Amino acid sequence: MELFYENLYIGSEVVNDPLVLDIKKKIKYNREHIVDGEVHPGKGLLLTKNKGKFIKVCPCRCEKTWCGYWVVEWGFGCPFGCEYCIVQNYQRAGDATLYVNFEDCKKEIVDLRKNVKGSIRLGTGHFGDPMGFEEIYPLNQAIIEWTKGMPDFTVEVKTKSNYIEPILKYKNAKNLTMAYSLNSIESANLLEHKTASIEERLLAARDVVKATNCNIAFHFEPIIPVHDWRNKYLEVFELMEKILNGIEISWISLGTFRFPKGFQEYVELYHPDTGIFAEEFYPCSDGKIRYFRPLRENLYSFIRNEALKRFPKSVIYLCMETPEVWERVVGHKMQPMELYNQMCKRVSERCI
Repeated sequence: MELFYENLYIGSEVVNDPLVLDIKKKIKYNREHIVDGEVHPGKGLLLTKNKGKFIKVCPCRCEKTWCGYWVVEWGFGCPFGCEYCIVQNYQRAGDATLYVNFEDCKKEIVDLRKNVKGSIRLGTGHFGDPMGFEEIYPLNQAIIEWTKGMPDFTVEVKTKSNYIEPILKYKNAKNLTMAYSLNSIESANLLEHKTASIEERLLAARDVVKATNCNIAFHFEPIIPVHDWRNKYLEVFELMEKILNGIEISWISLGTFRFPKGFQEYVELYHPDTGIFAEEFYPCSDGKIRYFRPLRENLYSFIRNEALKRFPKSVIYLCMETPEVWERVVGHKMQPMELYNQMCKRVSERCI
């Protein structure tokens, strides 16, 4: 995937950084600007130094049903153009920021393993699609190398691409979980611009497992109730069964479409014909706007039951949902550490 930017912004501290010089050779851009700090006027790519923390606890940590997820803030942005993506709300569509001080990231990961007891699941897909930049910015490969041999540790690389070539060199990569975002085929075709198709993602998942013996996971996010949504999601499960053909899935997350105040206006600026706001929504106590609870519960219950039926060994969990919704969907009150313990057990079973 060729990356083109109207403007290339480079932090004055990293002008001669080897990674910066390498990225400059691999992308196309019209104008170069040397800037101080995280100055990012838009229409471009910013290469700079992360002066904050790389490793952060997932924002859902405040919920009682935390899954134990840690995230890497490697930058911000995505070369794809999914209409529902929250990244658009924080940075202009098509823009990106990449932090080039890899050694600081490595130190924080080593410290995380040293200071946190139990299993660790560290994701690189929270602030954008990490594989979308991997050809020019190989942080995922670096983290896979750094964490080789770390006990009870998995790097989760979540993507909507089918780009796996740089991952195929790893053999018996038990410290790696390749995770693919899924949706109904209709939603993917209409809303997920420049991404791989659902079938291409599943084929990539199959191929990367066979080549590397890594773990795989899937994230149905955001679930969108398109017309005849039950059959549309059944279509995806049938495709998963056909392509994966018995390959074990470590976990599957489910999350319905949600967004902060002001997001709708932003999306409609870039995608005036979008249909993702057709349903009724209401504001929740966490500041996000969601579908009404009964609709969310119907979506979760149906998709969760189908996932359990087909992939009974997988951990199926809800992402950023209230304890009340959890209880109605799973049929019992979730204990504060129940999901966390399930995920830790799964990481221990599947990883080093």
